[in-house]
Amino acid sequence: MQPAAAAQEPGVAPTLPGAGTQARLRRYLRFLGADRQVLDDLVQEALLAGVKTFGNEPAALPWLLVAARNALRQHLRRLGRRREVADLDRLDRVFHDQVGDDGGDAQRAALRRCLDELPPRSRQALELRYGEGASRAVIAAALGLGEEGAKTLLARLRKALGACIERRLADD
Repeated sequence: MQPAAAAQEPGVAPTLPGAGTQARLRRYLRFLGADRQVLDDLVQEALLAGVKTFGNEPAALPWLLVAARNALRQHLRRLGRRREVADLDRLDRVFHDQVGDDGGDAQRAALRRCLDELPPRSRQALELRYGEGASRAVIAAALGLGEEGAKTLLARLRKALGACIERRLADD
């Protein structure tokens, strides 16, 4: 894929990478040692570089990984961390040689399929807890349970989802 050198048509929104690509960039940057506090900024810098370079076409993942590594390198230089900057290339080789596909995309797909199979009440409990950050008391009231019942339901759901993900990954 050739860079479009920011040949963006007026009024046409660029094609942005999906959440899976963003998650892979985050995992890659965490592996390289990026602090959680700057992680979102570094991912955003890499994606912005992709939009500037490729215009309306989505940037390829390998290109975005290099852009993310360069953004981290610049961040570390600004902080005066010369040793960490020198280690980035070595860590990048280790990541690609040993880690390769970290399985995060497959796990995410398996989780989505498992969530789709849940009964509505279980799905609601998970959405309240992890989507909205609701407390057990709020979840219990919404589902007509006691607080301990909500706690037990969430624990069973986490266990069942973990087992479902493992089965899905083993089947694939």
